[in-house]
Amino acid sequence: MIGKATISQPGSTVTLETKVTFLNRPETYPETLSVKALETHMSWVFLTDHYVYKLKKPVRYDFLNFKTLEARHKFCTEEVRINQRLAGDTYLGIVPLTMEKSGFLKLDGRGKVIDWLVKMKRLPQEFMLDTVIAAGDIKNEWVQQTAEFLTDFYLASCPVECNPGEFRQKLVKDVELNCRELLRNEFGLSHVLIVGIMTDLLYFVVKHADLFDTRITEGRILDAHGDLRPEHICLAPKPIIIDCLEFDPDLRIMDVAEELSFLALECEMVGAPATGQLFLTIYRWKSLDKIPDTMISFYKAKRAFLRARLCIHHLLEKNYRIDRKKWRGRCEAYLSAAKTYCGQLPEKC
Repeated sequence: MIGKATISQPGSTVTLETKVTFLNRPETYPETLSVKALETHMSWVFLTDHYVYKLKKPVRYDFLNFKTLEARHKFCTEEVRINQRLAGDTYLGIVPLTMEKSGFLKLDGRGKVIDWLVKMKRLPQEFMLDTVIAAGDIKNEWVQQTAEFLTDFYLASCPVECNPGEFRQKLVKDVELNCRELLRNEFGLSHVLIVGIMTDLLYFVVKHADLFDTRITEGRILDAHGDLRPEHICLAPKPIIIDCLEFDPDLRIMDVAEELSFLALECEMVGAPATGQLFLTIYRWKSLDKIPDTMISFYKAKRAFLRARLCIHHLLEKNYRIDRKKWRGRCEAYLSAAKTYCGQLPEKC
C-alpha cells in the first residue's frame, strides 16, 4: 500500500529502525519523488523535495531526555515555537506518525500516535552559510543583511535577569565539566593541554569578574539561539536562522557576546574568519555594544573547549566509532583553537 509499512505483529512496540525505514520511503509522503535521510545524535532528519521532517530519537543524555512519547511531543512542539522567532513560517508544525487499525504505519494518519515529527519548509541549500563558505562565494551584502536581522532580534529581546555571582559560577561549572570529560582516560588526550586551557579560562572569570557583571548590568544576557553555526543560517533570499536549542532553555540563556563569538569561532574553523568577524562588526555597530576584545577571545576559547568535548564524545557511541579518526581530529583541532584563544587573554600577574 502506498505510503504505508506493515508491522509483523500489530500492537507490538514499533522500533526506531522500523520508523526510519518507513520514513525513508518516498511513497510515505504525498509530495515527493525522493527522500534523503540524515542521522544526528538526537534525531533522524528526512529531506523530501520541498519539506524537512525531523524525528527525535528516544535517547537520554545528561542534558536531555527524549525517552518517552510525551517528551518527544513536548519538545517537538517547543522546537516549532522557539524557532519561529528567527525562522518565521519555516517551521510548519508537528505531524503524528500513527499505527492504523490495519497494522500499517502512516504519516499524519488517524490511528494510534506512536511518534511525532517536526515539519519544516526546505531551505535553499545553495544559500546556507556553510555551503556558501565551502563554495568560496560569500557575498558581504548577504552577510550584512543577515547580521542586521540577527542584531534586530537581539535588540528586541528582553534581557534575562541574572545574579552576577551565579552567572559567573555557571561559567566555572561549564568549564570544569568540559575539562573532566576531556580528561577521561579512554580518550587519550593531552592532560597538560586540557588542564592548561581550563586554568586559563577559570583565571579569566575570577580575575575579570567586573567584565561579566557589567554585561549583566547592561542587559546583554538574553534567551538567544543557543547553537548559532553556519549550517543553521540561510542568507538569501531573506535571512532565516533555524535549529535553536529547544530542549533546555538554560543552554540558550547567554551573553550575546558568547553567541556571536561562537559563530565567529565556527566560521574560523571552516576557513572564513572574515565572515564571523563581519557578524561581530555589524552587531557592534548597530547595537552600540562595545564588547571587549578580551571577552571575545574568552568566549571563543570556552566554546572551542565545549566543541572539543562534544566531538570526542562521539567515540562513546558505537555508530560513530567507525569515524574515530575524524572525530578525534576535530576534537584536537578545537583544543588547539582553544589554546590559541587563551593565548590572547591578558597574561597572569
